[in-house]
Amino acid sequence: MSFLDICELSVEGIPAVRLENEWLIVVVLVGKGADVWELMYKPLGIDLLMKTKSGLEPLHGRDLRSEPLTHYAKPYPGGWQELLPNRALFGGREIGHDREGESACVPWEFELRQNVAGEIAVRCRVALPESPLIAVKEFRLRAGKPELFVEEEVEGVGGEPVQFIWTHHPAFGEPLVDGSARIALPPGSRAFQALWYDATPDSTGLLSSFEEEVGKITLDNGRIKDLREAEQRRMDGDNCFVSLFGFEEAEVGIDNPRLGIRLRLMWDKETWPHLRYWSSNNEEMYTVALEPSNSRFSDINDSLKYGEALTLHPGEKRSAWMRLRVELL
Repeated sequence: MSFLDICELSVEGIPAVRLENEWLIVVVLVGKGADVWELMYKPLGIDLLMKTKSGLEPLHGRDLRSEPLTHYAKPYPGGWQELLPNRALFGGREIGHDREGESACVPWEFELRQNVAGEIAVRCRVALPESPLIAVKEFRLRAGKPELFVEEEVEGVGGEPVQFIWTHHPAFGEPLVDGSARIALPPGSRAFQALWYDATPDSTGLLSSFEEEVGKITLDNGRIKDLREAEQRRMDGDNCFVSLFGFEEAEVGIDNPRLGIRLRLMWDKETWPHLRYWSSNNEEMYTVALEPSNSRFSDINDSLKYGEALTLHPGEKRSAWMRLRVELL
């Protein structure tokens, strides 16, 4: 027998919506960024997303309508944020590193759709306070399907075009991520050392000089890492951040043979042709984040230089989609 349920609730005082079917429970923080805070796989009773030690506690009692955040990661709770924009230029203004992820800093309007044609959904909308963008995002669960469907539309508003980087930031954690887990990267992926590029003065050389194979990534301490392996948590663990590009299909995943499950994330490759890979395996934070993005670069000017920025003119819209599936191995 099929099962669907949707309801409003509060998490650390933040308004949220809970969607549930036979396989998944999804909690969306409509009061903060329309973040996906919980992604529970019901057969095993596990949350697939990473949470930091403090989580949402630093935001308890804070009304983001009157006191919005200035940066999506200050404080960083974990979970799945949308960084819209990650960086941007418009009308002589720039959204830089200090204000990235504006969409994750404010509440979104929302409406619930009860069981209609075997689906439940929450539709979220926000007009960003600084960037000239309006975003609409819908999360859907279908009866009998172990999948989360996400559809989005972003519109340029105001009197001038906006050029921007748009990134999703889902951070996966224990128990899905452990020493037995394998990362299924998109076929054909190459790795770009974006932080090396940023740290190189006058980076005018060939971009290929910042590329590496996904199985042989050089970390800051000189150690070599295989991006396809999730390493055990260690006291002296490492951080890794690279951008993947050149892949054929926009699908990435995590396989955990110990749990007997696999997760797959699929997305609109035309909108997000790159994938940012961030991992940390120290005592403070343990995660593998798989982040679809339209650019491999951190800086909006580099993104423009190499034709990787998105541009929306006033009244112009762009639609995109994502799908996350969890299944048994």
